[in-house]
Amino acid sequence: MRARSRTTTRTNVRIRRAVTAAAVLPVLALAGACSGADGGSDGGKGKDGATTPAASPTGAAKAPLTAAQLRTALVKDAELPGYKIEASKSEAMSAADAMTTDKPECQPLADPPSTKPKYARKAFVGASVAQADPRNLASTLQLTQMLLASHAPGDAAKMVADIRQALEKCTAFTATDGAGKKTSFAIKKGPAVTLGDEAVTYVMTDTGDKEGGTALVTVVRTGEASATYLSVKGTGQAGDPPLTVVHKQDAKLRAAEAAG
Repeated sequence: MRARSRTTTRTNVRIRRAVTAAAVLPVLALAGACSGADGGSDGGKGKDGATTPAASPTGAAKAPLTAAQLRTALVKDAELPGYKIEASKSEAMSAADAMTTDKPECQPLADPPSTKPKYARKAFVGASVAQADPRNLASTLQLTQMLLASHAPGDAAKMVADIRQALEKCTAFTATDGAGKKTSFAIKKGPAVTLGDEAVTYVMTDTGDKEGGTALVTVVRTGEASATYLSVKGTGQAGDPPLTVVHKQDAKLRAAEAAG
């Protein structure tokens, strides 16, 4: 039991290091800040400073979901037995968590985990998702950080299209964060998935941290909203697409958009 406990502890430390390393997953800092942002307050501005557009006079277009609406739509662990879901707390966002690539064609792959993406988020909330088989924690533990966001009409689709295009051209890049720190990443395509209105996956690896610096990025579009999932396994490898969570989250976002 002692040996297994030490293994579990080492595994948990590896996961924490992997998912909190700003060089690999700066989206986590954003997710930590996002639950306090509300695109429906402060004159239509969220913490990212983006302005939420009003619905068109004809009523043809709805305003993007606010952070309050996204919080309500965030999947709860009570809805998914076997999962522990914890909404992020409000924190100050850091400019250091922006990511700029040395290769422009690779920028769409750095945008999902960046605080300053090309297509500005109108509102956003985040959460951590843990799933594990208590009988074999070390080998089955997977941690996913998720970020729900609303976008201006058409931007979510453009974001996914740009990611697909980037994956055809980009296999590696060096990113510079807002503090000037440079980190090199290797990129490869992830598994094909059919989720939401459309989805794309890719594996992002910090080449300087091969033991715990790899994550699977899954970006899912639901109408004018998106959900980004960054998943790592207890073994230090990229995680699997969190399909059960994604399907439930897609349904709740779809319902939120329909309700307006």
